[in-house]
Amino acid sequence: MKELFQIIQDPRFHLLYGVTQRFSLGPQPQRVRLNREGCKLVEGVTKRASVYPNMRLAVHPNPGKGDKFSPIFGKITDVTERSIFIDYVEPDEGLFNAAAAVKKADLLAAPEQGQDLALLLKSFGLNTRSLGQDCSTLIINGLNPDPGVTWAEPMLLAHQDTIRAGLKVLRRLSPANRIILAIPKELNLHFTDIEVAHVPAHYPASINALVVKAVTGKENTEGVGIVGLHNLWSLGHVVRTGLPLTETVVTLGSLEHSGNYIVREGSLIGDLLEFANITVHTGDTLVRGGPLRGESVDKLTRSITCGTPGVFVVEAGTIPPMEGHSPCINCGACVMTCPARLSPSILSRNAEFALHDRNIAEHITSCLECGLCGYVCIARRPVLQYIRLSKYKLAQAAAARMRAEATRTTAIQPVSAEAQGGN
Repeated sequence: MKELFQIIQDPRFHLLYGVTQRFSLGPQPQRVRLNREGCKLVEGVTKRASVYPNMRLAVHPNPGKGDKFSPIFGKITDVTERSIFIDYVEPDEGLFNAAAAVKKADLLAAPEQGQDLALLLKSFGLNTRSLGQDCSTLIINGLNPDPGVTWAEPMLLAHQDTIRAGLKVLRRLSPANRIILAIPKELNLHFTDIEVAHVPAHYPASINALVVKAVTGKENTEGVGIVGLHNLWSLGHVVRTGLPLTETVVTLGSLEHSGNYIVREGSLIGDLLEFANITVHTGDTLVRGGPLRGESVDKLTRSITCGTPGVFVVEAGTIPPMEGHSPCINCGACVMTCPARLSPSILSRNAEFALHDRNIAEHITSCLECGLCGYVCIARRPVLQYIRLSKYKLAQAAAARMRAEATRTTAIQPVSAEAQGGN
């Protein structure tokens, strides 16, 4: 347990950074790559079509998933199943007038409530599934989600107008009769218009399940939902601008630099790092998300979405590289650090040999995906990646069973007398 305490108290895992300034504005993109996976394109959105800021490009069929809008003036250069590529062009008078004609909405005055309000917000590009979840108590997770991500403090301290605007609409959207803002216990901050709970601020304390436990004192609580501060900021940003969500806040970081920027959705990672004066060298690793829970990306031309918390460069030699299929040495370090009290070594080995069904009995669904198991692994195994693979395979298998059951049920439906012509 001494080792576990030392790891959790590692100063690099402290989630407070003393950052209080407002966010810097990111660059004007010369090219964007919008993720449109699952979305249906709006009529007329094709290759070589001209677009303008806040123009709707695609609609997601899921009522909890936001529609897609262009963040820039430009021309669509390519459309694939997963992406819409737009190159910036100087607007002509027609495009400029079209952009100027986009009406700003007064969402504070809108009469919609509940699901009707959720559909309205979806049409402004917001993902409302977590914001409008069915619960009696809703907790707002006000901690930075990963070590190195630093935008939570500025949101709480310097962007209170945006947070409060989001709260006003959230109260009409959520069925919860109690909304609690969870913030680091070291942060001397009080709100008069919302209940505040002070919680630990050492990673992995910022993971949703652990925030819920810190606030309620219980695990697996019924009727309790949780939403991230970043989601609330995005809601408030839309409320204050009256325009669709085409911007997001990201932390851009490396070993020697870190900053928070408001950037356009679809901005290319390489352009953002160049703007932030972060240089990528041969052997460095690019991480989209957070250093512990994010994903490595292979190209600077990858882009960010409105849910991306950060982009980081992990310099070559700063951490030992993963060894791929190196064998587990049964040291127990991952078990000692797992906040969900699981055995990541067993979960990862089952996944490695495609024994995914065995992981059901090992409670793989309780894994919080905090990444500590891979961080402490002496053998440098990709433990979290194995666990995520197993979760994905199990979800695929469950979906296949549901489709097969639906097909079987349809095939054995009795034929009514009317359908048989009365015979």
